[in-house]
Amino acid sequence: MILRQFLHSDPVAASYLFGCGGRATAAVVDPVGDISPYLSAANATGMRIHYVFDTHLHADHVSAGRALAEATGAEYVLFADAKVRRIQKLIAMHPNEFMAPPAV
Repeated sequence: MILRQFLHSDPVAASYLFGCGGRATAAVVDPVGDISPYLSAANATGMRIHYVFDTHLHADHVSAGRALAEATGAEYVLFADAKVRRIQKLIAMHPNEFMAPPAV
């Protein structure tokens, strides 16, 4: 079992990459921001990301889950009872088309 924790400060969050080195298979849980650290960690451990999970809807930031799943060909998994509103879906599918509010 390989486990890597990613701590984020803006927004405050934690993400995880875990998997089996022997089977070269990994999953990422609650990815945030730039996807390159997850790609680098998977590459460094010889694993391919097969699943990306968002465990809950994020009120304070937009998940990088869909972008990571798309970049790796992984399956994107969101919990069954998620009540995702249309705007959240649009932002997740087109993150470069929406601007973040200015920093205070």
